[in-house]
Amino acid sequence: MFRPLFALLLVLLCCAGVKAAEPVAIGQIYQVHSGVLNEDHGYRVYLPASYRWASNRRYPVLFLLDGENRFGHTATSVDTLASAGDIPEMIVIGVDSTQRTRDFTPTNWEAISGGGGAGKFKRFLSTELIPAVEKEFRSNGYRILSGHSLGGLFTLYCLSAEPALFQAYIAIAPTLEWDKNLAQRLLQKTFEADRTIKAFAYIARADDSGQPLADFEAVANTFKSKAPPGLRWQASAFADETHFSVPLLAQIEALRRLYLDYRFHPDNYAKGLAFAEEHFSRVSRIVGTPLPITEDALSGIADELLPSKPQDALKLFQRNLDANPSSADAHLGMANALAKNGRWNDAAREADRAVALAGEYQLPPSAQAYYKERAAKIKEGPKSKGAK
Repeated sequence: MFRPLFALLLVLLCCAGVKAAEPVAIGQIYQVHSGVLNEDHGYRVYLPASYRWASNRRYPVLFLLDGENRFGHTATSVDTLASAGDIPEMIVIGVDSTQRTRDFTPTNWEAISGGGGAGKFKRFLSTELIPAVEKEFRSNGYRILSGHSLGGLFTLYCLSAEPALFQAYIAIAPTLEWDKNLAQRLLQKTFEADRTIKAFAYIARADDSGQPLADFEAVANTFKSKAPPGLRWQASAFADETHFSVPLLAQIEALRRLYLDYRFHPDNYAKGLAFAEEHFSRVSRIVGTPLPITEDALSGIADELLPSKPQDALKLFQRNLDANPSSADAHLGMANALAKNGRWNDAAREADRAVALAGEYQLPPSAQAYYKERAAKIKEGPKSKGAK
């Protein structure tokens, strides 16, 4: 179906000439020296779209194991979900692996040599990597750990060994056969001993059968029968996926389940500010961390008020601007509200500020063009009262 387009592309490239390719990169690579592991350890960092200009914002942090393999698709998924309003923006830290069997396994199991270093690797995370990340980047203290395969085993180990280290645990296709489903036994012991645990846990399997399926069901049943009241959890099966493909889908579902009902649909803008504040307050209680009303929601509610109650709308746009002083969108919204209230000089000032911020923070060319277009309309004055 796509062959004609591909052929056309080749013709265009050959005829027009091709410029030297530039690499496309996601995030940046950092390194920390670990005294615990006695080695240098690399990690990759994705920062959310607003990080450059929203200097007053702090973000949850997703610590992703096997970063060298999983960072690209996870960072892209996080960016897409946040842009769609399904989850809040977050920082992604992709922790590269050096010796997976050593670092991710809780015991030195006789069936496979070289294991048993999970306790030391957890100490590396808690005393070295996490402090380094939270010192360097604007974390809000809410931490998510995600691991696949042996990394999923390590994730469940952390939940059982130190539940408060992270507030959410995502274990995708965990290697439960290690030491005859040691993960299940450790979880059961922890759940029975500590009924005060407050966290979120997600486990997922692929096309398992036989003993791997039985091991997964044993872990799921432990959550079902033993999980403390404050532990939210979800067990999901992706029977059409393999062990290697399941992270693509499971990571997305896990984040959506963690931030269950976070999205504030535009259809709700007309219900007003009180409704929105209660929505985000309720989701905050579910997730276990403050989740303020989003910039998009506040702006959308103000836009709904603008035609009929321009002065009330102006107050909401001012609140949005106070919360997001470096947001081009917030300044443009304020410009529209000032224009609607007949304050054309002030509106022109705010419109120009929106254009300047779009350029200062190097927003995409299409976005910069949009702000310039809207600013020009607003600055035409009363002749463009319909400008938005």
